[in-house]
Amino acid sequence: MRVTILLIIAVLAVFAYGAFSDTEALFDTYGFSGQNFLERPYVIITSIFLHGGIEHLLSNILIWLFFGFAVEKELGAAKMLAIFFLGAFAGDLASLPIYGFNTVSIGASAGIFALIGVGMLVRPVDLSLYPFFVPVPLALLGMFYAIYNAYEFVFGPAANISYIGHFGGLIVGLVFGLKEKGFKQSMKIILVTLAVMILLPLLFLLLVGRI
Repeated sequence: MRVTILLIIAVLAVFAYGAFSDTEALFDTYGFSGQNFLERPYVIITSIFLHGGIEHLLSNILIWLFFGFAVEKELGAAKMLAIFFLGAFAGDLASLPIYGFNTVSIGASAGIFALIGVGMLVRPVDLSLYPFFVPVPLALLGMFYAIYNAYEFVFGPAANISYIGHFGGLIVGLVFGLKEKGFKQSMKIILVTLAVMILLPLLFLLLVGRI
């Protein structure tokens, strides 16, 4: 859990620095794009720690806390870091053919989606209080994020969000999760979670109908 906290502190420090800087120049210089990567390969790292606004930052940090803690506790700091950064790299690379070679992307979202992918499999019943301060199992929250991301990519209005990048990170996390839990156990977790997501709204409608 200590490494997760250190990563979040680093993101907060960079955000605070950006608040007193020329953010456009900061993003153009240290954000990820194909062109920037050819000229300055380190942007594949620096872009992760940049965020476009307080809402972007806080929404990432809140989900990061629960999944980061769970993965670090289960797999250790080294594996958690590997999954996070590989997910972030995969997200950047996956976004290139969709959003263009010169489009700049920033944020830790793809790395966080990697933690979501592995966390929902290796610690499925750990509880998160995000986003409504109601205890929700990580498997259920992770599945919701995956489905919501797919929906927004297909049906949502055009937005400055790399949904494809999120999927790149999520796939990395799921691969690690499958390796840790095994195919059968992983599929059982996924199918049970999907069943719960379907049954809960039906149960709610039945209860409301009886009142």
